[in-house]
Amino acid sequence: MPLTQAPAQLNFQCFEGHASPVLWTEVAALFSATFSADPYFEDPADLAAITDWGPAQLAQPGGRLVVAHLDGTVAAFALSHGLVEDAPWQEILALALAPDARYRMAGPENVVVIHELAVAAKHRGRGIAKECVRRLLAQRTETHVVLGVYGQATSAHAMYRQWGFEELGTTTEAGSPITLRVLGHPLPWPAAGNP
Repeated sequence: MPLTQAPAQLNFQCFEGHASPVLWTEVAALFSATFSADPYFEDPADLAAITDWGPAQLAQPGGRLVVAHLDGTVAAFALSHGLVEDAPWQEILALALAPDARYRMAGPENVVVIHELAVAAKHRGRGIAKECVRRLLAQRTETHVVLGVYGQATSAHAMYRQWGFEELGTTTEAGSPITLRVLGHPLPWPAAGNP
């Protein structure tokens, strides 16, 4: 049976606006290992580019990076930022089928985007992802959080639904067969009240 709380020996760090290039290299290794595997099968070379675009995402208003270290390595990370300067995510929300009006009416300044969440395969099922998200969303000034889950990522989708995120709609990128499910939740996120 999976643990519902993250292991006590985890060391969490939270960065706002900036993180060192060395840390981004460690994050990139986990990001590549996670999203080049089943069910994503993305190109590792493309994934390594997080060392370029990740710092830019973190530098956006509301940018926050939570990193969990275990046994001297990055076991997990979560990256978020405000919606205000993220035109692609604003477009995703505008195109998503059957969007929840509360998220549209909130205005970009009231929405935070969970851009990435990854946990090393050997550390999954131990509550680490949930703790990263809890820390990512703690003491936010925004009123809503949104995120996207690829259609083939059924386990990730089920996890977010179990955590209380609601389905807002789906969309696809132009020329891509991949569906993106858009999920959201009002803030504060009640992590303690979810299984």
